[in-house]
Amino acid sequence: MSIFGLLVTLAILWFFARYFGGIGIGAPWLPVRRRDIADAFALAQPGSDDTVIDLGSGDGRLLLESAKKGAAVIGYELNPILVWISRIRLKSFASRSVIHRQNLLDADLSKATIIYIFGIGPLMPKLSKKIQKECRAGVKIISFAFELPGMQPVQTKGVVHLYIR
Repeated sequence: MSIFGLLVTLAILWFFARYFGGIGIGAPWLPVRRRDIADAFALAQPGSDDTVIDLGSGDGRLLLESAKKGAAVIGYELNPILVWISRIRLKSFASRSVIHRQNLLDADLSKATIIYIFGIGPLMPKLSKKIQKECRAGVKIISFAFELPGMQPVQTKGVVHLYIR
């Protein structure tokens, strides 16, 4: 790698660290593993009748796969680079996708039929209360790795938990 390439890489890493390190809410972005995506889709089964909301949507990979299955998709992400990447990934589904650069705790959950969450422990109680307060009955909630306090998973596959509100 050239010196220029190294400097560009370090600048990009600094930018990501800046946006992930100082937010204080949510979790740092970690890409969801393919097998976990497969487990999530096996549990949630998104389709053309669904509106999928991803809280902390990262690079949009869950939204893209949901859109490919016909769902309308809405993402909430704070990192502007990841918002930009998601919007590019979902460009061919622009009529039924939107990515907000917004705190996931301020997300509008009223339209959701499926919600994806890859949060961290301290955030989960707040999200659990928000879901129980704002979501209609029958909403499927997929949580990766961390459980939602006050709610019982209906099914678990690998590290993926399915809840139904």
